[in-house]
Amino acid sequence: MFQIEPILWLRSFSNPVVDWLMITVSNLGYSEVYGVIMTCLIFGYKIKKSLAVMVAAFLVGLLTHGLKNGLEFPRPSDIDIRVLPDGYRPPLQLTESGVGEGFWDFPSQEALDAAAMQADWSYGLPSGHVSAATAMFLALALFFRSRHVLWFSIGWIPLMCISRMYLGRHFLADVLGGIIVGACGVYLGYLLLRKLNKQETPRPTLRSLLPLAYLVLPIAILAPFIDLIHDENAGRILSMLVIYLFLIKYGFPSDAGKFWMRALRVLMGAGLFLVIDQLLGFIMEPGDWDDLPFGAFMRIFLSSTISFIGTVQISRKTGLYQA
Repeated sequence: MFQIEPILWLRSFSNPVVDWLMITVSNLGYSEVYGVIMTCLIFGYKIKKSLAVMVAAFLVGLLTHGLKNGLEFPRPSDIDIRVLPDGYRPPLQLTESGVGEGFWDFPSQEALDAAAMQADWSYGLPSGHVSAATAMFLALALFFRSRHVLWFSIGWIPLMCISRMYLGRHFLADVLGGIIVGACGVYLGYLLLRKLNKQETPRPTLRSLLPLAYLVLPIAILAPFIDLIHDENAGRILSMLVIYLFLIKYGFPSDAGKFWMRALRVLMGAGLFLVIDQLLGFIMEPGDWDDLPFGAFMRIFLSSTISFIGTVQISRKTGLYQA
């Protein structure tokens, strides 16, 4: 599953249209795109169900980052010149190929050793694009009980897998690993939020939040000190816990509202996040945040928490939320 032949077979269909399609699919798999989708769903559609999707997505992000940095498996484009543009050479500067020879073989030991020595390297297994796509659309189908989204995911997730392999960024094992990690993260999110989501009252009990708290608090404590835990995703997870505590205390707002009210809530949520994140950036240079043990963790935590609570409270005061 770490062979180059499936990638080369996909590349045999190369033409300008296919190239454009594969690049476009991959570009739609970045976190910024999912952030826009989630902002629209949270403030413009159904807040409780959308937050559950976001928790599942962040958990998958943590799992993906931990496995990537723990396994330290290189990407095909790092170790095999046959998937690279003419004139470009692999960053690891191996010989022609460092991939596995048989279907069940790992990349060569030379490739694994070279990848492990790289600083701030982007490893391949599992595929972050595929795990994120799996998390997003399986969670949407699960929490929103939507067959339409489920059918869409059956087409979109394999297309994302093909795109990442076609572009030489992942092996077959990477994309299959992404699907498994994404599905496991969604199921974990479902287990953690099962009691909370079953309560239809606008103000669930604090006890229903305990499963999530038991997981989030150790992650928040360890995040600045363990490389396997992504600081930003850990900050987002802690932010979700604080947001749920806020909503349990003050109640979930009504999702009702005319289209213009929903649109204003979405724009306010996105605008507040950008403003607060920029203000935090002015307080300290972006590089300085990363140098502190809690820097990146605290920046994303503060930006996410303050912008969410601020949007809900302002929308309540101005009548954009009707309850």
